[in-house]
Amino acid sequence: MAEQEKVVEEGAEDRVEAKEDPPKAVELATEEPVVEAAQAATEVEEPTEPVAETEATEDPVEVPEETPAPRNLEEVAITESEVPRPKLEAEVSPDEEEVPKEEVAENETSQEDVEESRETIEEKIEVKEEEVEEEGEEGGEDEDDGEDTYLSLSLFSSEVFNLLGTPVEPMSSDERRPSPLHANPADPETVIKLLQDLITYDEETEVPSAVGPLDSVGRMAALSHMLAAIVTTLEPSHLRGLATRIVSDTSMWMSRLFRCFESTAFFHDDVREGIVRVCRMQLHLRYPKFAIEGFAALYARPPVIYTSSAARPGLPQHIASMIGLGTNCVRVVPCNTMIGSQNAMDTAALDRMMAEDLAAQRKPLLVIANAGGGYVGGVDNVARIQELCNNNDVWLHVEGHALAALTLPNTPNLPAKVGHSLTLPLTLWLGVPSLPYVTLYRSCDTTAALNAGLTALNLHVRLACLPLWSTLQTLGQSGVVSRIQHAFELSQQLQWHLSSLNVIRMLSPAATETNSVSIQNLISKSIGTTQLLETVCGSVVFQYVEDKTTDKKNPEYFDNLNSWLGQVVRRDVGSIPLELLQLESAGLVLRWSPLESPNTSAVTSADVARLIESLESQIEILNATVKQRSRFAELVSSAKNLEVVEIPGWAGLGGVRYIPDLVMAQDLALENTQEDVNSLNTHLVSLLKATDSAFSLGEGSDGMCCVRFGMVTADTDLSELLSLVLNTGRGIESSAKFLDQMTDVVRKGIEAATEDLKRENEERLWQEGILRHVPLVGSVYNWFSPPPPPGIKGRTLDLTAGVLESTENIYKYHMQIRHGTAPCGAETKLPPAPSVVTSVTPNATSPSHSRTSSTTSGVTSQSSGHTLSSNGNIVQKGS
Repeated sequence: MAEQEKVVEEGAEDRVEAKEDPPKAVELATEEPVVEAAQAATEVEEPTEPVAETEATEDPVEVPEETPAPRNLEEVAITESEVPRPKLEAEVSPDEEEVPKEEVAENETSQEDVEESRETIEEKIEVKEEEVEEEGEEGGEDEDDGEDTYLSLSLFSSEVFNLLGTPVEPMSSDERRPSPLHANPADPETVIKLLQDLITYDEETEVPSAVGPLDSVGRMAALSHMLAAIVTTLEPSHLRGLATRIVSDTSMWMSRLFRCFESTAFFHDDVREGIVRVCRMQLHLRYPKFAIEGFAALYARPPVIYTSSAARPGLPQHIASMIGLGTNCVRVVPCNTMIGSQNAMDTAALDRMMAEDLAAQRKPLLVIANAGGGYVGGVDNVARIQELCNNNDVWLHVEGHALAALTLPNTPNLPAKVGHSLTLPLTLWLGVPSLPYVTLYRSCDTTAALNAGLTALNLHVRLACLPLWSTLQTLGQSGVVSRIQHAFELSQQLQWHLSSLNVIRMLSPAATETNSVSIQNLISKSIGTTQLLETVCGSVVFQYVEDKTTDKKNPEYFDNLNSWLGQVVRRDVGSIPLELLQLESAGLVLRWSPLESPNTSAVTSADVARLIESLESQIEILNATVKQRSRFAELVSSAKNLEVVEIPGWAGLGGVRYIPDLVMAQDLALENTQEDVNSLNTHLVSLLKATDSAFSLGEGSDGMCCVRFGMVTADTDLSELLSLVLNTGRGIESSAKFLDQMTDVVRKGIEAATEDLKRENEERLWQEGILRHVPLVGSVYNWFSPPPPPGIKGRTLDLTAGVLESTENIYKYHMQIRHGTAPCGAETKLPPAPSVVTSVTPNATSPSHSRTSSTTSGVTSQSSGHTLSSNGNIVQKGS
């Protein structure tokens, strides 16, 4: 019995020690459960087996290590009840066999021993409870400290986002000007203020700009960049373990997400860096002595890399420069010209190039295929290219937006057989800023991958994927798939509608709604990888053309129309950023890639519907303008004083220049009269804009001014607009002739007045005698014989009547008589007629002006006419 008591005590001690590692949050039971647990722990049942077997169980019972520690005393009691223990006599059921009395006597336990063991167990349980309470308090403090740390970090990041979104006043040019590093430390607030000013304002244009809006996922990615810098303060061993965990998790998630289960991920900041590293790995694999001999190992059989002409611009040159093999090592494969898509690689040409290189003792190394990449988004025949690569032992690298469709759950457990390596720009596809690019490559040789730099050894490089790690967890697989699916659905919606328009040419791979598979069907049905890549559309590229059946390049005028269309639609639907691109083979095109827009997740199907509606309305205007452009040219050519002007970069009807009659009559070259013609047309535009805002001032290809006609609708009356221009121009020309006539009148009036005054002075000199004008003698002679009073004092010129008159009435009556018909009446008394009246009207050949003199004569005390003084100058009339 003493041995059995020892077994019970040791078993209870082991069961109590099994809860030394409880969780931090422990709920302690009341005293009554403690006593019950203690009583349950001391109950001993009578064994039903023979004594020999009972002795075999006298060793202390140990709890396995993998058994979870109980969280409260009730669990302790339950755990203890499951531990085998000898049965006492009181617990033997009536159904059990009867045990011999000798064995029962040996297994009997006294009540005193039971009480003693109970007290011992209660004391040990109380000690363990105190330890658990202390550990729980310490754990709670650590948890609070952790919560405070991350709460402070979250508040700090929110303050940063709010600070960047708050408008500030621009700094002065002196404060913004670059300067040498200060000797003394700068105030952090000053540094933040300068940074905020540089972010908000441009140095050239003072137009403020704001940081783009970020959703919760974008904020998490931005916060992860901050965390990547903070965790570098950890212990080196802990930091290495953390970085390895992040890289391994992200690599596993990416390989499973894109169904490349045997691939390894390489994270990089430059989208072209992945393909460069893969090329280096192939050099180490295909040339075993490359690591020792270097480029000398490539001399016997130089490597060759093949890429499509529709690939990303500048990619062949970048690969050649980074590998150091020269541009001759990269061959550009042309696209299809006869059969298939014109934006896809010509596989027959690729096969022919490989055969030529093998015959020339060159080694085909790698082929870069396109799956929805580039400006147009063409998709190569990946299956056929894969077959050629397998036959010639060539590595196949694939890139493009169509690869995002590999995440669609059509066959999530089936491996995607798309090349040997892929480049995945998740920062574009998910709309999350500053995520690293990912290159998935098939694991082949660890040494070659290490020599090529595909294995991240630097801790900072490993931590660079922390934003991607946090973004993938924040979105989850369903979130990643939903964003990519949403982008493909928006692109397909726009593509299907534009394909049905007769004046829109689709340059991206187009599929109509009747002969293509919807994105929903891709999810519900299982299709091959080749069909999957050819079905989805990552970019929509289109242009307005006169005839969509031809593949000719658009003329310059239609490029202007596409430019106008893109600008107007972007103004109407600002949520969808349309791009304007100049393609060498097609001209100016419009492009929208939902997989490249940062805010695609916020774009809805209703936004695409508004874009389609805006495109339709503007296309109607374009159709009307193109239709009336030929009639516009005919009407202008038939007008006498108008000529058609070609305006570079103008998308409207065109330009019209008014030519005056004088220039046309004298057959003068426009270069000689450029200033006069420009002045007349500038004045003409100012008058026309007051009537209709559709008119504007333009400049033709010859550098002279003209009247610009903008876009028109189908019901616009061109003859009425041209008549308005013609009549307004003739009115300005008549007004100009009147000014010329007045100039002639004034010139002749001055000449006549000068001659009259000169003659009168000579006559007065002879009448008065020469002695009166001799110095000293004349003054004495005038004293003895005063001269007669002066008569005529000058001449006045009436511009309206073209008459030069003497001024005696003006000086005598202080008034001027206007020429015209005066009302006859008894009370009307007029001064006598001037003694001298000379007509200075223009020649008979000069055209008469359009103004007429007043039919009434008026008498004014202060006239606004002009008076010629005795010295021949024009002076104000009146006293």
